[in-house]
Amino acid sequence: MTTATDAGTINALLNELRTATKAIAGDEWLSQDLAGTPKAGLDQLGPNGKPLQALDNAGVGFLTPMISFLEEPLNQLKGNPDGVQNGAGEFEKAGKDATTLADNYRDKAKSETSGWSGESAADYAKTGKELVDGVLSVAETALTNATAMIKAGEVVAQVVAEVTRLITEAIGKIVPIMTQAIAAAPATFGQSIAVAIPQCVQIAVDCGMQIAAKLGELLASGENLIKLVEGASAVLKVVKQAMSVIGEQAQTGSAKLPTAKAS
Repeated sequence: MTTATDAGTINALLNELRTATKAIAGDEWLSQDLAGTPKAGLDQLGPNGKPLQALDNAGVGFLTPMISFLEEPLNQLKGNPDGVQNGAGEFEKAGKDATTLADNYRDKAKSETSGWSGESAADYAKTGKELVDGVLSVAETALTNATAMIKAGEVVAQVVAEVTRLITEAIGKIVPIMTQAIAAAPATFGQSIAVAIPQCVQIAVDCGMQIAAKLGELLASGENLIKLVEGASAVLKVVKQAMSVIGEQAQTGSAKLPTAKAS
């Protein structure tokens, strides 16, 4: 991480921020397992979808309390997809506003100093570029946060879809076993059901272990994402320090910021 506060480092810091945004957008923070998992839309975060209801539909709903632990991760991961999109939208808007401000300042600086020459022109051109890069750094940080919010939401949705798939597959194994056991119950005086229930619970336990592994991958990936976002925030802090240096130079006159036309 860059720690210098000299104004001349702002462009390098801006490049660091752009690298962080690219890493987030490119899913470089994802674990290998999640990177290979099919993508899912944010709509997966909604409250709909209870895969264990299939047990009721198959007439074996009495098993639900025994394997209800399978749906607990889904209850924890579910959220409001609109909240993710709206939050990211606010950051995107802030980034666009800051970019517009930087562009306007760049254009104004060129027009107001078109007649400048010599040392004053060189000093102001350097300082003006640093100011523009500083504002662009604010814009880039907002974009980083927006990208992180969307990507985090998408990955959680991805895990929700994957957990739902695992539960559905487990139910696909459980239902035939219980259906056969119920059919054989009269002839076995219920012994077939007593034998089938532990088998079904074990299938659910195995599925739960797979789900736990997915959640572990999500946690590890989330930690990687947080590091990138925190790194971007730290870079922006250094940018602010560097811009303070520019402000001090302007106040002392060393930056030679123009207040009127000069020749």
